[in-house]
Amino acid sequence: MKRNFKNHLFRYLILISVLVSGSLGFMSCKDPYIYDNKEPDWLGASIYDYLKENGNYTNYVKIIEDVGYTEVLRKTGSKTLFVADDDAFTRFYQNNEWGVSSYEDLSHTQKTLLLNFSMINNAYLIETLSNYYNGELNKGQAIRRETALTAVDTVYFDKGDELPDTKQWEAYKTRGIHLFKDNTASPLVHFLEKQLSYAAITNEDFFLITGKERQTNDAFIFDKKVIERDITCKNGYINVLEDVLVPPVNMAEYLMEDTRTSEFSSLLERFSAPYYDSENTDRFNNIDYNEQNNIHIDSIYTKAYFSSTITGGRERYPNGRLINTDLLLPYNPGWNSYSDNINGTSLQADMGAIFAPTNDAMDHYFNVGAGKILRDRFGSWANVPDDITVLFLQRHLRTSLLASTPSRFEKMTDTENSVIYVGKDDIVDTYVGVNGVVYIMNNVYPPDDYISVYAPVLFSEKTKVFNWAIRQNDFRLYLNSLISRYSFFVPTDEYLKNYIDPVAFAKDKKGALQFWYNEEEQTVFATVYAYDAATNTVGDSIASIEDPDFISNRLLDMLNTNIVVNGVEDADGYYLTKGGNVIKVEGAGSGLNMVVQGGGDIERNDEVHMVDNFEVENGYTYFIDKPIQTPTNSVYKTLSETPEFSSFFELLSGFPESSNSVFFVRRTNYFGIDFTVKFLNTFNYTIYVPTNDAIAKAIQDSIIQPWDDYVVAPGDTIMGINSIEGTTDRNAAIVKLERFLRYHFQDNSVFIGGKSVDQVYQSSTIKLNGGYSLYNTYKNKYYKIGVVGDGSYLNLTTESEAARGTVSASVITQPGLYNLLARDYIFNADPQTLKEVDGTGASGAAFSTSQIYTSATAVIHQIDNVLRFETNEN
Repeated sequence: MKRNFKNHLFRYLILISVLVSGSLGFMSCKDPYIYDNKEPDWLGASIYDYLKENGNYTNYVKIIEDVGYTEVLRKTGSKTLFVADDDAFTRFYQNNEWGVSSYEDLSHTQKTLLLNFSMINNAYLIETLSNYYNGELNKGQAIRRETALTAVDTVYFDKGDELPDTKQWEAYKTRGIHLFKDNTASPLVHFLEKQLSYAAITNEDFFLITGKERQTNDAFIFDKKVIERDITCKNGYINVLEDVLVPPVNMAEYLMEDTRTSEFSSLLERFSAPYYDSENTDRFNNIDYNEQNNIHIDSIYTKAYFSSTITGGRERYPNGRLINTDLLLPYNPGWNSYSDNINGTSLQADMGAIFAPTNDAMDHYFNVGAGKILRDRFGSWANVPDDITVLFLQRHLRTSLLASTPSRFEKMTDTENSVIYVGKDDIVDTYVGVNGVVYIMNNVYPPDDYISVYAPVLFSEKTKVFNWAIRQNDFRLYLNSLISRYSFFVPTDEYLKNYIDPVAFAKDKKGALQFWYNEEEQTVFATVYAYDAATNTVGDSIASIEDPDFISNRLLDMLNTNIVVNGVEDADGYYLTKGGNVIKVEGAGSGLNMVVQGGGDIERNDEVHMVDNFEVENGYTYFIDKPIQTPTNSVYKTLSETPEFSSFFELLSGFPESSNSVFFVRRTNYFGIDFTVKFLNTFNYTIYVPTNDAIAKAIQDSIIQPWDDYVVAPGDTIMGINSIEGTTDRNAAIVKLERFLRYHFQDNSVFIGGKSVDQVYQSSTIKLNGGYSLYNTYKNKYYKIGVVGDGSYLNLTTESEAARGTVSASVITQPGLYNLLARDYIFNADPQTLKEVDGTGASGAAFSTSQIYTSATAVIHQIDNVLRFETNEN
């Protein structure tokens, strides 16, 4: 009794060590205990002996013997097997995808597949299969486990007509090719109680994924139920499945094989290629069986799909050329050992999913549904370019099955956080592959790119420059927002010329640019032309620019100018663009008859016309016949060169350079075309300019003090600030004048024409006391200005108590000094220190290194009176 107790205890401890090694997930072929090469008599049968002696596993035993695994499965070690009995094999021979009707029909490769895929090189109880170790023990989180099946266990020979019709496979279309469909191990997928509970996979989810009903504590390997579990042998465990486990293929391979998904698969296969695999070619040729039977293959290739290398794909074509990142899939759908490395998810914890529309769904979308825009443009799916196709595929390839189970369909979003409207009723069929689940769907899920204001640009051959600019500057997500509404103005490639460059405009030798798409380099270049501002004419080409930073910068500025949030279709008038610029619209909502002008177009009396228009899900896209030009006039230039603004300008420009109150500056670190207004930021403003007479009257009424002595009448002179002798008094007068002038600068641009306005806006003068003001402005906040207008006038009411119930000033509409547009640019360098636009110049950085950093825009109106904020301030 004592001896038996000791033997049973020792046996129990040995089994515990097997369990521990299994639960920790060590993937070695041997358990870390002392009985590696001997078989304790008291431990019972080995895996092989148990199956042999049972008598109901003759098919499986023959497979073990024929593959040469008898001795391996007779010795102690760590194995977990999922076997099928003879009754299951009888059913298998009656109906199987291999077309075999008896054991004798099985090839050596098929036997190897059946054995190695049903074997895990470690010992696991069913309940511990859902645990895995990756630096720490993760309980109940595993859904997959690597098997003993490796890439070299099978090699396919694909004939030419079985290969994708793409450039990458063209060389093999006439002679065929030996392929590993993937060169990583093939895992098995298990659905176990702990893991299903952990992942919140419901019984309905399980049924929709596998087609099988399950009860609590049922265990399934793929869709095969475990009918007898945890048969303990001295070298591991045996589990009996209800049916023979034939290795499933990966998701990409399944899509190719299923005739229902051939259309979708043909799109996916465009992004695949064969890569010579020398290492596994050698391994295959060195297998004992292959050597004994004189099986030798000179070159075996691995099929891979274009995606990041960390998602199992290839970032270079087989010839070594780098693949454009816009042509990469989210992951390699043919990667057997798929893991979401980007999000740090291991192989065991999750797998992928693909929503694959049927051919009927693809055809309906293309010919009848919303995809008609694709059909009208390209004629067939086969003609849709790769850069457009990949967006469609990206939407249908899911990186996580656990986030894509049917119970989570209604919460699914894509990688750009856009909702994917998938319904359970869309499911036609499912397939559980070694690396994920394929949902065969009766619907398609197009990307937002196909229905947004970006779509016409993406689909058109005429807008390659703007398409490049959108992608280069990451504008896709912005334009694809379906909760917003836009008007998007797009110069087609043939009209992307005569763009007056603001940096070049600040130079003596001015330049206009033409942007053009280089097909070979798949990028955009620019040609510089001489520009005569006096005659508004463009001359000969004088230089070319290939610097992508320069070109991207200018096109970014253009993009910001050509997008209007909420659209321009409602009414004629002035609209602020995304970048704070202003465009004037006439004929709003009239499609091709609409006319648009930017500030620069108004300066030169040019017009921008529509050549095509598209109504899409989130607004309108208009193809136009020239770039929209923003103002080349700065605030300084507009005020200094307009005689009717001379008195106001003299006050603004009279501040000593040493004064903190100075208005116009030429910074040494942020450069403009000329001078910029010191306190204007990246925003839009309104500047109200009193007439010269209004300034004169304000001086005479001692509302403001001029810089120089002002003669009112003979013998009656008002002392100017420059004549004040005391520094303290002079500085106080300077600050007072500054506060008066800044009150004429208002946040937000308002216009005459278009929409009515009745709103209070913030000025640029801070209130210094807590006394009463008309708009109840708090101390240390900016005084406000009330603005009212119906589109034909603007009336202003100031904060002054005296303004209560009155109009303080009005915009003068005759002779027309209103709605004047100006823009204060900020560049990365002083334009005058840059080499000339044609590349000449003795010193300085090249013109092609110049960048537009930011800008402030302003609309300038002449008004009939000065604006006063005074309450009880002096």
